[in-house]
Amino acid sequence: MENIVELDQAAKAELAQLAQLPEVTVKEKRTITPQEAAELDPISRRTSMDESSLGFTEAQARLEASRCLKCKKPACTPACPIGMPIPEYLERVAAGDFQGAIDIIRQTSLIPSICSRVCPHERQCQSSCTLGKLLKDPAKGVHLGNMERFCADYEREHLGGKKPIPVGESTGKKIAIVGSGPAGIGAAIDLRAYGHHVEIFEEYDLLGGVLRYGIPEFRLPKKILDYEIATLRQMGVVCHTKVHVGKDVSIDELLLQGFDAVFVANGASVPSVPKIPGMDLKGVFNAKDYLEKANRGVALDSGKNVIVVGGGNVAMDASRMAYRLGAETVRLVYRRTRNEMPACRAEILDATSEGVQIVELRNPCELLADENGRVKAAKLDVFTLGEPDEKGRPTPVKVKGASEVIDCDTVVMAIGSKTAPDVLESASDDAKKKVYVGGDALYGPKTVVLAIRTGRETAAKIHQDLMG
Repeated sequence: MENIVELDQAAKAELAQLAQLPEVTVKEKRTITPQEAAELDPISRRTSMDESSLGFTEAQARLEASRCLKCKKPACTPACPIGMPIPEYLERVAAGDFQGAIDIIRQTSLIPSICSRVCPHERQCQSSCTLGKLLKDPAKGVHLGNMERFCADYEREHLGGKKPIPVGESTGKKIAIVGSGPAGIGAAIDLRAYGHHVEIFEEYDLLGGVLRYGIPEFRLPKKILDYEIATLRQMGVVCHTKVHVGKDVSIDELLLQGFDAVFVANGASVPSVPKIPGMDLKGVFNAKDYLEKANRGVALDSGKNVIVVGGGNVAMDASRMAYRLGAETVRLVYRRTRNEMPACRAEILDATSEGVQIVELRNPCELLADENGRVKAAKLDVFTLGEPDEKGRPTPVKVKGASEVIDCDTVVMAIGSKTAPDVLESASDDAKKKVYVGGDALYGPKTVVLAIRTGRETAAKIHQDLMG
């Protein structure tokens, strides 16, 4: 890809041309060059934890914002899970009013630096962009993830940082939040803004949940995460780390300590494990543990010839992380084809551009061991595509009697997760009247922005129930 200087110069030249026009018509907007953020070289970055994408320059952001058609009835805003007024902030960016743009963004988004980096804009707001439809290619719609990221990063780097969120007058009510992932963060901020006393109970030693331990540094730098969640302590949220609710303290005990409500937002932290021979071999991991240990800097016995099983964003993260842990070959095994993968197209492209190979229509049925008890190969069933399932994706159908064996020294299973039951099990039937559940703990693994939304919706429900 062209380097950032060349991209910036090209954007400046095109902006100068637009400035000469008396008016930029819809026809002319269709000819503006869609902007792409500069990235680190795909092969050389495989050994680096540095963020892969470098984001937009000012000129690129203004040019990309100028592509917005300013629709009378914009489809992008209702397609956004939090209803962000997208055309309004794009208009500010196009005019160079970056403070005005981020002020609009923060009216609906609590952590835009994070959501802009990890949310699937291509399947949400950008997929509904009218410009993309006119150009008959959703990828040519306004690149809203990079636009939101630019505004949030510009605020942090040039505008003195985000403005404090006001805390309401004390209500005298206390709320405990279990988990400090996106749902817990969203609920905590809103509940403090209402004036409630809020305490977070986090199992790990640092706040952030899946944002810290599930998403790699090369996609979400921890300095960005720390910047956004600093709002919690700034607002007076009390944060307890290394406290596992359900083991160290029960929900019943929290209520006895004077909490008026408990919000369970502990995510979907229990990995799904396939029942196939060989899962107990050395070199076999579930993606949750693999990514968590890598993100924490814990030594991992990850080898040179890695297989990752799955087709979601977690599988993409694990496959890219494998290179950064020293792999020479990484293969992604999926029982459907690349076209049916639930991962974002951008995440698939990032992985494959780094050299990850996709092995389609295959799924492990057995893992084979060497003389030392380490995985040395995977036996794969062969699949074909059948009729659509309830989600509209073709059903994978095993081809009877067909299989193959591929060599490997590491296998990472990235095939889903579910909620740990111990938190809710620590509440008696009477206590459950004061217990609320949200985010991935309620709906299973979804997107960060949806988890935040459910956290904020639950906060509103708690406030209403407590205050009448």
